[in-house]
Amino acid sequence: MRTLYTALFLILALTLAAPVAQAADIEPPSGWKQEGPEAHAERFLDLMVQGKLDNAFNALLGNAKTDAMDKLKFEIYSEYKKNGKPLGYEQVLKQQAGKTVLRLRYLLLFPNMPKTFDIYYYNPDGRGWKLRTFSYIKDIKQIFKE
Repeated sequence: MRTLYTALFLILALTLAAPVAQAADIEPPSGWKQEGPEAHAERFLDLMVQGKLDNAFNALLGNAKTDAMDKLKFEIYSEYKKNGKPLGYEQVLKQQAGKTVLRLRYLLLFPNMPKTFDIYYYNPDGRGWKLRTFSYIKDIKQIFKE
């Protein structure tokens, strides 16, 4: 009888422990990651690395369409055709002006030459960062000027 109670106790203990062990494997719900300027900029760059230029610019700017944007897309597309997809990207500068303006500089790492993006965000009232503008720097020497 004692063996039966021990076996039942062991089965009960394992049954109760199983959901705890499984819970460690469960991914957090989508969107749990803190959003912010870096997450926004890096979503753009992740899509660039994947070769999804239109999706990348939509992620960065929404549906805004300008001649300057079309020209930039063409330049980046030409770089893809010439050198292939980027190998990745890296953040090389994070600069804040007061508490309301943030500049992030990233290198998009093509095999032969990096392309540089400066992305500017503004948060005047503390309710969230908004993209204000971004620039694309062609000349690698400009990365070091300030």
